[in-house]
Amino acid sequence: MRLRVLEHVGSALRFSPEGRSVRVWVRGMPGGDETEVVPGTITEVRDDGAVLYLREPGRDERWLLAVPHEPGWGLQALWFSFISVDVFELEGRERLGRWFIRLGSTS
Repeated sequence: MRLRVLEHVGSALRFSPEGRSVRVWVRGMPGGDETEVVPGTITEVRDDGAVLYLREPGRDERWLLAVPHEPGWGLQALWFSFISVDVFELEGRERLGRWFIRLGSTS
């Protein structure tokens, strides 16, 4: 049985991450010493994850697929905390790594 309490509460609150600004840890993790955090937006929620629009300084804009990694800590849990996601190129599905996302902007 998977613990999905936070996801159920998010659903009950009618929370949707679609269209929301997020902070994306592309290196390190929240609370870590050596991190790189960039702004992003969840543009679409799909059955297989979320389309993440990423705006990294000095790089072209990118659209990626973010797939929740931990059972019970899916996209509906973003209202509460950061979540771990496996990130893939939207086209071609090449895995880029495991990142962390949280609601809010980097500024």
